[in-house]
Amino acid sequence: MEDLPMNGSDVIAIVILITIIIAIGVYLLHWLYRHSSKDQSFVRTGLGGERVVMGGGALIIPIVHDITRVNMNAIPVEIRRLGEQSLITRNKMRIDIIAEFFVRVVPTEAGVSTAARTLGDRTQNPAALKEIVQGRFVDA
Repeated sequence: MEDLPMNGSDVIAIVILITIIIAIGVYLLHWLYRHSSKDQSFVRTGLGGERVVMGGGALIIPIVHDITRVNMNAIPVEIRRLGEQSLITRNKMRIDIIAEFFVRVVPTEAGVSTAARTLGDRTQNPAALKEIVQGRFVDA
């Protein structure tokens, strides 16, 4: 076989091809890679099982993975029991109560996994979270 010498146009074509491949790779990483922050974690489920991501990132392929975001901030939940909904004491008196609780996810893999499983995306919305936990707080 004869070795054909490379001329300037072949070198330019190879450089353009490598540039296009790198650009496609960067675009795919930007599209598929999700990262978490200090106040936001997520749980990736699907191919490869469950993976809890706190303070890092993971590749999320839309067809085979699903993510559930979990808010890591302390969320204030205010409970008001006034008027007809007021509490009744042991000596049959009604009292009006306003109490504020702070709810947060335990910053461990097990805590984030449990919050994602039980609460799902409702950790992002304080009103939806209040509806879920209000009964337990009133009982307390």
